[in-house]
Amino acid sequence: MAASPSAKAASPSPSATKSAAATHDLLSELPIPAGSTPWTANTNALMSRVAFVRAFYVQSAWTNEEGLYLRRGYVSGVQEGWINENGSQQSVTIARFATAAGAVSAYDDLTSSYKQESKPTTQLSDPAVGGAGVIDPTLDKLGNARVEIAAHIGDYMIRVIEFTAVTPDPTHAKELMLAQYDALKNVA
Repeated sequence: MAASPSAKAASPSPSATKSAAATHDLLSELPIPAGSTPWTANTNALMSRVAFVRAFYVQSAWTNEEGLYLRRGYVSGVQEGWINENGSQQSVTIARFATAAGAVSAYDDLTSSYKQESKPTTQLSDPAVGGAGVIDPTLDKLGNARVEIAAHIGDYMIRVIEFTAVTPDPTHAKELMLAQYDALKNVA
């Protein structure tokens, strides 16, 4: 939001400086690999709470999740996806909360939903980031199986999804998660 012309210039507080740096880093932490094609829905912009929830959840969950994200202290989020040269697709979602407790709550809720998925979906752990996820070999309506991993660090929750037409292998999703996690270590 722009300051009014009559507003006094002031030095940002340390927390405001940290917040601005974290917001900047949140956008810069979504590098699309060279040779990949960005999804047309990518915005390369921070998402409001409502926009984030509507991108992250099915419509029947919007009202409930918008309230939960408000109580968790949602600050901002980003979601970007791309198609790799081999035809697989990857998506990264990062949500920032006012406190680490908000990120943990969102992570716990998401990983709890993974535990409710039925076979042939299998549970996945990612010890490098303390994350959890699922491998689902069932092809969706677009002909893709998926690997999905979530983790949290500081005020951030991260979700990585890889879609593939072949048997899902969590290796690339774990590598992408570790890269996102490590990049956010410095701002969390």
